[in-house]
Amino acid sequence: NIDTDTQWSYWSGIREFEQKYHAYLQGQIGNPDGEDKPNKKYYDPRACMRSAEESTVKRLAQCFDDLRCLNVCGRGPPDTPENVLGPRRGG
Repeated sequence: NIDTDTQWSYWSGIREFEQKYHAYLQGQIGNPDGEDKPNKKYYDPRACMRSAEESTVKRLAQCFDDLRCLNVCGRGPPDTPENVLGPRRGG
């Protein structure tokens, strides 16, 4: 069930983030790098959400592969974008 798998993968990403940075998530200041070191980049909710999203993307890729629905619309893998800004002109 893809719904259950993605719910678990999202939770798993948060859980793995907490395990990895547990020592940095115990207070605003002070961690293994020093008593006066800030932890803002670890307890910022966007950090663990990013980990959850990355975990979910990985799981969805596995689901798509398992269901054999990669590149089935005849489009193939995406091309390199050509409509991006190049080097600045006149500089």
